[in-house]
Amino acid sequence: MKRILVLILVLFCFVGAVGLSNEEPVKVSIESYKVWDSRTATETLEILQEVFPGDEILYVLTYENVSESTFGGLQMVGMIPEGTFYIKGSATGEKREHEEWEAKEIELHFSIDGGISFSKPPLFAEEVVGGITVKKLVNPIAYTDILWIYAKDFNPFDILKVCYRVKVSE
Repeated sequence: MKRILVLILVLFCFVGAVGLSNEEPVKVSIESYKVWDSRTATETLEILQEVFPGDEILYVLTYENVSESTFGGLQMVGMIPEGTFYIKGSATGEKREHEEWEAKEIELHFSIDGGISFSKPPLFAEEVVGGITVKKLVNPIAYTDILWIYAKDFNPFDILKVCYRVKVSE
């Protein structure tokens, strides 16, 4: 549990450092909220401080074009922290009702190899069974990273938000 909290703090520091650089044309920030408290079995929306097995965390990633240039093909990446797993259907761009503030017109991809490669869902992995290579459907709890690709131009001073949920492992 402490490792998860440390990982989240390191992630905040990294994202904060990237977002504060004056040389970067895109400012990136991340907010994290506990949205399910497993100890009280209640929905909540509180700034993340302490987590326990079974708690659910909502990550909101914000990308802001702080330059005077227009970009195409903006790629936004969300990591699934160690000690947690992705909650199927929770990412911006999946088939669910979206909040008004979430980015639209995006392509959603997932990784199962730590962000080395990404594919559109459903994901398949090859496995050798009895000397025969078989493709198996990957369970979303095995996802390690999420990639959103914005289909439109990212204009000066535009702000995009994407989100996803994870659950703290037991």
